[in-house]
Amino acid sequence: MKRLTLAITPGDPRGIGPEVTQKALKKLIKELKGVKIFIFSQPFKVDEKLDVEFVIPSELDKTACGWAIESAVSFVLKDPTNRALITGPINKVTLQAEGYPFKGHTDLLQYLTKSRTVTMVLANDWFRVALVTNHCPLRDVASSISSTKIVQTIEQAADFTRKHLGKRKPKIAVLGLNPHAGEEGILGNEESKIIIPGMNKALKNAKLKNQSLELTGPHSSDSFFAMEKARVKKKQGHDFIIAQYHDQGLIPVKLSDFSNGLNLTMGLPFIRTSVDHGTAFDIAGKGVADPGSMIYAIRKALNYL
Repeated sequence: MKRLTLAITPGDPRGIGPEVTQKALKKLIKELKGVKIFIFSQPFKVDEKLDVEFVIPSELDKTACGWAIESAVSFVLKDPTNRALITGPINKVTLQAEGYPFKGHTDLLQYLTKSRTVTMVLANDWFRVALVTNHCPLRDVASSISSTKIVQTIEQAADFTRKHLGKRKPKIAVLGLNPHAGEEGILGNEESKIIIPGMNKALKNAKLKNQSLELTGPHSSDSFFAMEKARVKKKQGHDFIIAQYHDQGLIPVKLSDFSNGLNLTMGLPFIRTSVDHGTAFDIAGKGVADPGSMIYAIRKALNYL
């Protein structure tokens, strides 16, 4: 078996990314025994028990966020079976100022890997939420969802469940778009016209491939997560939850356990995990940043590998 290797981009050096990376690596010394780690950034102190190598940007006065991501992706693509990418928080304005015209990691990673479709996921030990639309303005959500996107999101979640969670029959919940999932059309018809046809198509595709798949919904999102938490406690929860837009899915995840959560990109040719928080410029350099999410992201990357 080849040696497992992690490529880490700590994120914007002006934020808390380097700090939480440093703290996480110190916490995980025993778990990282035998793992090779490449960090794409300016060097910082790490425990000598770790096998760490820094890949340093040539332009020392630059934030180099885009460079780090692009370089790390190129590195991981050379052996995607045994390598994973873990990313720290970046500032989208800074990323675009560096010449990368993307809304964030997800879009940039899709471009760099030439992936046809990718799905943004936020997850912790309570919920795994996959988004039909990512960083989409709220006013554009209804016109941005489609049955095709519903199918793609369900299928990527199902494939991930089979491959990395070891379950032959994924159980996936789909949230509605409107209050009360449309209330039979009184509060909106996207459920009947877009979401349900997408769910039916995904079930049909699975059957044609002789794959098992269980779908529930569309669920009213205002009450779903409370009931799902009760199911999880009984080990009867869903493997994935499909949310239609960013805040619908991410607020419950971060509210349930912000410190032990991660961002995950499905559809890439390799494992990519990330922290579930931003750069936190206001506390950078004060030594008070919580490394919980980076610890969780590193652990899960190794687990998925």
